[in-house]
Amino acid sequence: MVTVRRPRTPSTGPFTTARGLLPLIVVCTFLFALPILMLVIGAFRNAPPGLPAEWSFDAFTRTYTDPASYETLKNSVLLSGGGTIMATVVALVLAFMVSRTTTPLRTLVTPAMVLVVALPPLFYAISWGMLGNPTIGLLNTTWRDLTGSEGTLFDVNSWAGLLLVATVKGAAFSYLLLLGPFRAIDRSLEEAAQVSGAGRLRTLLGIDLVVLAPAITGVVILNFVIGLESFDVPLFLGTPAGIDVFSTQIYGYITNSSPADYGGASALSLLLVVLVMVLVVVQWKVLGRRTYTTVSGKSYRTEAWDIGAWKWLGTAFILAYLLVAILLPLLQLVLGSLQPFFGGEGVYSLTNYETLFNEPATVTALQTTLMVALVGGLIAMALALLIVYAIAHNESRWRRLLDLLTWLPWAVPGVVLSLGIAWTYVSIPGLRNLYGSIIVVMTGLVVAAIPIATRSVQPAIGQITRELEEASRVSGAPPMRMFFGIVLPLIMPSFLAGWFVVAIVISGNLAIPILLSSAQNPTVPLLVYELYTQGQTARAAALFVIVLGALLIGLVVMGGLSALLRRRFNAAPDGPGGTLPDDPGNAPVPQVADQPEPEPVGSR
Repeated sequence: MVTVRRPRTPSTGPFTTARGLLPLIVVCTFLFALPILMLVIGAFRNAPPGLPAEWSFDAFTRTYTDPASYETLKNSVLLSGGGTIMATVVALVLAFMVSRTTTPLRTLVTPAMVLVVALPPLFYAISWGMLGNPTIGLLNTTWRDLTGSEGTLFDVNSWAGLLLVATVKGAAFSYLLLLGPFRAIDRSLEEAAQVSGAGRLRTLLGIDLVVLAPAITGVVILNFVIGLESFDVPLFLGTPAGIDVFSTQIYGYITNSSPADYGGASALSLLLVVLVMVLVVVQWKVLGRRTYTTVSGKSYRTEAWDIGAWKWLGTAFILAYLLVAILLPLLQLVLGSLQPFFGGEGVYSLTNYETLFNEPATVTALQTTLMVALVGGLIAMALALLIVYAIAHNESRWRRLLDLLTWLPWAVPGVVLSLGIAWTYVSIPGLRNLYGSIIVVMTGLVVAAIPIATRSVQPAIGQITRELEEASRVSGAPPMRMFFGIVLPLIMPSFLAGWFVVAIVISGNLAIPILLSSAQNPTVPLLVYELYTQGQTARAAALFVIVLGALLIGLVVMGGLSALLRRRFNAAPDGPGGTLPDDPGNAPVPQVADQPEPEPVGSR
């Protein structure tokens, strides 16, 4: 009897076996899972981290019997739910106008949405905190000058202010996820409905929104999760009004109690983690078995609608969003930074900027933030690249565990994650001396940014065919040479773009440094918060304008470098972007292509 064996696929790296995946799983478990485990352990201890303690349910009893906890739960659900509903409606309207109509100015919406998503939440917290100040904010002073009234047009330190900012930020996120499904809808479905007598409004509500139900459901759940995890905006705008949510109350347990109530903070954090996990499971269950086909093998049309005079109302809606989301906040931030003090009358000057650059604390914060953003962003992207590459080249069941570990930071709010990291580094003797150092702060920021980093590099890895790597290995190239000679050059533009995005996220993160930083290594967001709470609002605005200027310079440099790399790869005849010389053993190497739009959450 002759046994025919299938030809064995040559190994393309160290991650093809379960044993090769083990070191990466160990590292990810320490970074992503251990802080959550230490948070659970900390909730059952009756002493702060690092001190002798006994097991106790006191933290749960004290926290879950406190009426303030349920008031916080109600506030969190109201803010997250209200912001999600309004953000989804705004996103649907804008996505419809951009993808399905001839509304003027629709081409400005997508770049504006990308900008809104890229801007840190801290930008909206401080700019709208100034803009909607009931006494000296630009909105209210302009209203009084125009009407002669003594009243207040808009007080941002209220439910209205919280919901407005949550809607502005959430709408951009939802729009980018819904734009692709809107563009993919087959126009023949709409034409069939209209031939049957349905009007355009009924067609939109009865056909388009039904077809988009999975994508909309996924976006709603994700937005609700993000709303539950929000920290910056509720801290700046909600706390002065006495509106506490989960994240701000957890922070209050540590900063407003003497001694700090780490047990109560951990117990409340676990409740938030459970809520977020339940929502993730609900998303899987709701969307897992539903299939809505919108594009078939037949040709389909996607022509835009001419909505007549309604397009001018759509244009006004676009202008209103741009005004609220970008123009007014940026104008207030710049004008406020040029005032001698916020709300003060006098000649605008650069005094605040000069004062900031003459203070050692500001220079230290800028240097720390720049270093953490660049180095931490590079570490996050390198780790994300290893994780995505390992998952793509491993067929064992352990790769699912690795993928799940990378999602854990996404399901844990930043302030909860920083609390778990604090428990980890303070409780383990060998790591205790690192607590409060820049290493711990950078570790927390890297962990928080990993979900974004992995999703930014995943499409690029998915575009590289395995035959290129296998041909390299068959030709005798070792794994490292194959990786750095083929894989890395092909994904370099995507890697650099992801590095820039992650650096922006890290530079604007407040939830991690606020619990992990020390007075010797503050980051810019932490210093902005301290200046703002101390009443030095104009100086805080000036510091954040400096950060925005640095991000703008980085964007220009990043765009130029990315274009240069793409031109080089596409033009090189023998490089990764060209075709190898005619040789039976060489396969043509595809050119680097632009990344496709990410698959919308909830679409199948």
